Amino acid sequence: MAFPLYILLTLVLLLFSLFSISSAYAALNCTKSHTIAGQTRLFSHCVVLGTQEASLAWSIRPAPNASLDVVFSGTAPSPGGWVGWGINPYRLGMVGTQTFIGFQASNGSTLLSFDVTKATEDGQPLACTPISLRVLDMSINIANGTHIDMFVSISWPISSTNPSSPVINHVWNRGTSVSNFQPSSHGFSGADLSSKLAINMSSGILFQGPPNSLLENAHAILNTVGWGILLPCGVIAARYVKPFADPAWFYAHITIQMLGYVLGVAGWATGLSLDDVGARGGDPSKHRDIGFTLFGICTLQMMAIFLRPNKDHKLRKGWNLYHYSLAASILILGIVNIFEGFEIMSPPQKWRYTYIAVLGALGGVAIILEVVTWIYVCRSRRYSQGKIQGATIRGTYQF
Repeated sequence: MAFPLYILLTLVLLLFSLFSISSAYAALNCTKSHTIAGQTRLFSHCVVLGTQEASLAWSIRPAPNASLDVVFSGTAPSPGGWVGWGINPYRLGMVGTQTFIGFQASNGSTLLSFDVTKATEDGQPLACTPISLRVLDMSINIANGTHIDMFVSISWPISSTNPSSPVINHVWNRGTSVSNFQPSSHGFSGADLSSKLAINMSSGILFQGPPNSLLENAHAILNTVGWGILLPCGVIAARYVKPFADPAWFYAHITIQMLGYVLGVAGWATGLSLDDVGARGGDPSKHRDIGFTLFGICTLQMMAIFLRPNKDHKLRKGWNLYHYSLAASILILGIVNIFEGFEIMSPPQKWRYTYIAVLGALGGVAIILEVVTWIYVCRSRRYSQGKIQGATIRGTYQF
């Protein structure tokens, strides 16, 4: 027996949605194993830092030779650019940070230390200088011209104000070029200016940093997958499974839409918990207004499950028009608001391009299924007309 096409289409859409969710989840993961300068090291903690595609892995080595071993992973904006990471023993900010900056020099990969002073903040060039940290070892690895891993081993404890505290202030950034071993200025977007985080190095707990960065990441992923991927998949299921299987298309449609709605509402709820994210590089008011509108319309649309008239009811045509209009509004608002979120959070461009690619893939699938559906419908109509004509002819002979 042939495998029903509507089941195949539903499985493809569900697998596509699950792949999108797993890919988004993987984007928040970090690795505790790094190979630098030919040596593989395994660390006890790691964290995604939330901006600039950066992550941190570390271990605290016990006495008598206590040390903090760290690998900072970052991506330069372009080949020839630099990435930097450092520790501020005094405050969560740029001035006072004891920094390590890695870049590709003419004589090979280079990792230098810099003391970021008030003069640097005021615009003076950053010059290689001694730092207050006692550095035991450091090495660097550069891949593909832009991805930089820096290993630094520092004497532990670090804080000069509270040596017993395991909480360390981390600051990181990146720039486009290096001239005469002097890095260019970093960018000034919201993400660039909020690249700082306080971490309990013993427990791995994040205390402070970019405003609610982890919550923002969850907000972005839930909304993108819920409103921006699953709901379009549900619409595709409704339009292209229906001609092949009735009422199975309805259950596929409802299942995907409900999952998208649940994730979207979870993303909307995390948005309510966020502080004002305007400091991340954009005005959140438009994003927030669209979000409330989207939540209201989509909730109204979900009520259609219980308020749908019967097929032979006189209001069914009007209800169908209302249902399709809300669906189109939800798709448009959801996609527009995702791009509004991109403008506010200023993530790496690859995430914007990835979502555009996902939309393109969904559009391509819809076009292919549209052609297949029309061919199927036209053939079914011709077959039905042939049966009717045959029945009429047989009836004439019998008469």
